[in-house]
Amino acid sequence: MSGRISPLAVVKTAVSIGWRRKWTFFGLALAGLLPVLLLSGLPALAPSWRGPFLIPSSFVQFLAMLFLVTTANHLAVTMQEGEGTVFPVPFWAAMGRVFVRGLILMLISLGLLLLVVGPLAVLGYQLLLEGAEILPPFLEVLILALGAGMYVLFVCFLFRFGIMIPGAAVEHVIGVREALAMTRGHAWRMFWSMMMIVVPVMALSALVEALVSAASLAGGFGWVQAVPLLLLLFVDMFSWIVLLALNAVWYRKLLDLRATPGGRTFDFEPAPRPASYVGPYADLGKRGK
Repeated sequence: MSGRISPLAVVKTAVSIGWRRKWTFFGLALAGLLPVLLLSGLPALAPSWRGPFLIPSSFVQFLAMLFLVTTANHLAVTMQEGEGTVFPVPFWAAMGRVFVRGLILMLISLGLLLLVVGPLAVLGYQLLLEGAEILPPFLEVLILALGAGMYVLFVCFLFRFGIMIPGAAVEHVIGVREALAMTRGHAWRMFWSMMMIVVPVMALSALVEALVSAASLAGGFGWVQAVPLLLLLFVDMFSWIVLLALNAVWYRKLLDLRATPGGRTFDFEPAPRPASYVGPYADLGKRGK
């Protein structure tokens, strides 16, 4: 493996993982969402329950998200190692590791968000103090360009730190410094791999919604409109699965790059591999599992 990882190869692997175990991923999503939906719907039956149910529903939502992130990342990583298991052992320890890494990631995200939004907020406030009701066109373009550029940098940094999550799901605790070292030189490739998934789905969504709206205006709503919307819902959910697996694929490919002779080396111990390890992406070549 060379020192560069192809974003297209990462996307292909993520799509293969998501498609081969799509029903498992869907099942994990339902297992996490159903308790949240039930607790959220109970106050609608009795409005007086809304207050007492706020704290337990928030706690269940947090546990459901933690369960989903832990199991989905564990499945995506172990599929690349030839096993494809959903539940880590011990399970609660893995959830604890993912929680701590997720908390670190959230704090980093908040800090980066302040760096991104802060300068723009100061600029806007200064303009308001000067009594500028309408911004000059060049200034609007400049603010939009700065906002877009900062947002891209924000996403790139999140991807670099995001590999801590799949690592924690498979008993490999990655620190902030190690995450930066592993992903150095790959931030843009990680960003473009995400865009390869997001942009086509957004374009398809816009096209389907435009066609459905035109058909509804012409003759009302029926199966002609319902079928494309159901297909679009499936595509949206599958793209979410692929994006979730994408992070795990980057994690595994970066580890393989680190372990390859001639690849990039770091001042960290290599991640432990299970005794039954049979090579990266072995599960993707099997059929009928």
